[in-house]
Formats: sequence, C-alpha cells, structure tokens
Amino acid sequence: MIPTKATAKLGVVYSDVCGPIQVETPSGNRYILTFINDLTRKMWIYLIKRKSEVLSVFRKFKSMVERQSGSNIKILRSNGGREYAAIEFSGFCEKEGIVHEFTPPYTPEHNGAAERRNRTLLNMVRCMLKTKKVPNFLWGEAASAATYVLNRSPTRRLKLMTPEEAWTGVKPDVSHLRIFGSLCYKHVPDPLRRKLDDKSTPQVLIGYHETGGYKLYDPNSEHVSTNRDVYVDESSSWDWMVASTEANNISKIVLEKEDSVDQDTTDLTLRKSGRRSRLSSYLRDCDVTHDTVVTSDGNLVHSALSAESELITFEEAAKDGHWWRAMEEEIDSIKRNNT
Repeated sequence: MIPTKATAKLGVVYSDVCGPIQVETPSGNRYILTFINDLTRKMWIYLIKRKSEVLSVFRKFKSMVERQSGSNIKILRSNGGREYAAIEFSGFCEKEGIVHEFTPPYTPEHNGAAERRNRTLLNMVRCMLKTKKVPNFLWGEAASAATYVLNRSPTRRLKLMTPEEAWTGVKPDVSHLRIFGSLCYKHVPDPLRRKLDDKSTPQVLIGYHETGGYKLYDPNSEHVSTNRDVYVDESSSWDWMVASTEANNISKIVLEKEDSVDQDTTDLTLRKSGRRSRLSSYLRDCDVTHDTVVTSDGNLVHSALSAESELITFEEAAKDGHWWRAMEEEIDSIKRNNT
C-alpha cells in the first residue's frame, strides 16, 4: 500500500507516543504524545502520565487545530498500540468521520514521519540538558522548547519555508531564541521591591511563551514563571552542583538539629527522672509511694496515703472521750425533737 500524502491542511496527521522516560517531570509525566501535520510538518507535543490519556488529549488537539485551520482532520495515522486500538478511540474516530490508519506490526518505517521526529526531538533534548548540565527532571521543558525551535526551522519537505509559516502563513521571528538552560536575570518591578533590594533575580531559561515571553525556572523556589523583561547571559549557566550540595547540607543541618533537640529532650527527661524530690512536712508521718514506682502489674502508682481506720468495737469506742461526747450530743438532739 502506498502511504497517503496530504494535499490540504489536516489531510493526514501522524501520531505516536514516545516513552516511558525513567525520570518523571515535576508534574509526574513520563510520555510524549506527538502530532504532526503531513502537509506543513507542523508538530505539537503533549506531556502525559499514562498512555490511557491519549484519547482525551486527541479530543483537545482536534478541537484546537480544526478551529485554527478551518479544516477537519481526515486521516489519522498511528501504530497499532493499545492506546490507539482501544474501542473508545475507534468509536470516536468513526463518529467524527476520521479514517484511522494503522501501520503494520514491527514496521516503524510506515510511520516514518513521527518516528524520525521523535528521534530528532530526543536527540535535541539530550543535547540541551547536557550542554548546560540541567537536571534530567526538566526534560519536559526541554522537549517543549525543542518543538518550538523545530517548528521555526527549515525542513527538506518545505522549500524556503518553515513549518510555522506553512501553518500560519506568517513568517516567524527567531531573533528572541536563546540557548536553553542559560543563566538569566528576571527584572523585579518597582512595586515589588524595596529601595536596597536587587532589581533582578537569577533564573534559568527553560522555554518560550507564545506571547513572546520567556519561561523561567527558579531553582531556589522551584517555581516556573513567564516574563519578557529578562536579560539572558548565554555564556553562563546555573551551578546545579553547588545548589545540590547546599540543599544536601541544609538537609543535614536540619537533621542534626532535630537529633540534637531529641537528645536534649532525652537528657532532660533522664535528669528530671533521676532527681530526688523533698517530701513535704505534712506527709512526713505518712507512707508515700512515688509515681515513678512501677508495681508488679506494670501500672504506675500515684501518691497514696495510709491513714488510721475508724473505730470498730464497742470496747474501743468506750475508751474514746470524743465518742462519748458525740453520743451525748445525739441523745440531746433526739430529746429536743420529741418535745
């Protein structure tokens, strides 16, 4: 079968899933889902966590590109992976009138456009990370930046035109492109700083925004932001090794402080439990059991007093003057009540 070539935008769209990549992005993504328009060679990528997200992402992609181009997707070409061969995916394509073409098993050359783009994309990501010694967990930002550059670079399929120009009809401006991972300085607006504060903060360039701004990463706060007022120093880069060492040292100091606090608390408890408290004067004639003593049952014994019990026999009561006075008072009270 001779592969179908597109004669209009979205006539043929190639798709493929690249991954899993061992290192997750901060958002937990491990796969790259690519879509390539055959006529213009324009490429879109989406970072996903699982292959089961392919259908939901394809719905979003279809709505976006059809709205931008004014055309409908006619043919979708992919491999026979389970994420594409699912019943839900096939049902959606039939409902939307999309012809879903599967390449034969173990023949990636039949989906060569997507396979070659994936290889080019990963080679660029690898070089971008290694050149500036950027940590691997930022591979997702590197892939997005590489796609941005590829769409604005000439290809053999298009003559004197880039994929971005072929898709939009506008020649793109590439004067703002800078080296990925370069050290840059983000301007801090006057209302957000005091008189003696720095007018800029060091950041790392990790990509571009469609509005013309730069995507910046702050290794200290691990925050991603977009800004246009940026000075990029392409000859310098962030010292990731020092930052990693400082982070490890901070963690070590925190652990040592926690251990020190625990040790001090333990010592304080031991010192406190070893003290001999002075017995109060009103308890000196009593038998006292301290609360630090443990009985044979394993229970703590709190302070207990041993006192004399009440009189039991008549002979004992008859010898006690207090008992006789109490009885006389009781007899007098009975007589008064009777009268």
